Amino acid sequence: MEARTHPLKWILAVLIVALPTSARAQQPLTGVDGCAILASVVYTEVTEARLGYYSGPSGDPFFSGQNETTLCDETAHSVTRAFTAALRQANIDVTWGFHVGYSGDYCPGHVLSQCFPTGDPAMPPLSERDRSFVMRSWEAVYDSVSGQMSLYPGSNVSRFQGSELGRSIRRLITASNAISVASDGRHLPGEEQ
Repeated sequence: MEARTHPLKWILAVLIVALPTSARAQQPLTGVDGCAILASVVYTEVTEARLGYYSGPSGDPFFSGQNETTLCDETAHSVTRAFTAALRQANIDVTWGFHVGYSGDYCPGHVLSQCFPTGDPAMPPLSERDRSFVMRSWEAVYDSVSGQMSLYPGSNVSRFQGSELGRSIRRLITASNAISVASDGRHLPGEEQ
């Protein structure tokens, strides 16, 4: 009789251990994990916009839980660092300001509305096309991300779904590219439609 209850005890023990894990899976990703997902979305969309290639909604395996709500409590840092990294892939160097001990790879503040990329003064000046792409893509990223941020002043917290945020950034960059091409009749590198 005791041999029969022993396996039952193991099954119950496994179920008890599994229950808290499944409950945790329902909670939004927060902190570093959520910020890594935010950075991945921004990096992917800006890089693909510059290359003129979109992999679609499931193109980035990093944020495979695309329909889950995600939180990032370091939004300005995560977004600006990812934006800088994406532009570097296209040989465009930007900075977010210089002061002692600061490299310029990300915005030093925590208020996203006060973050503006500029050409890196230590590098050759940006061409008109590169400057235009930086301006248009930053506006798309800022508009998309700021719409997902908490509403109180100085908030650095964003709550989003990766696939939805990616579509928003892509849509705004694509729309701004179409306006740019229509206004001057030329295609920018990586913007062929």
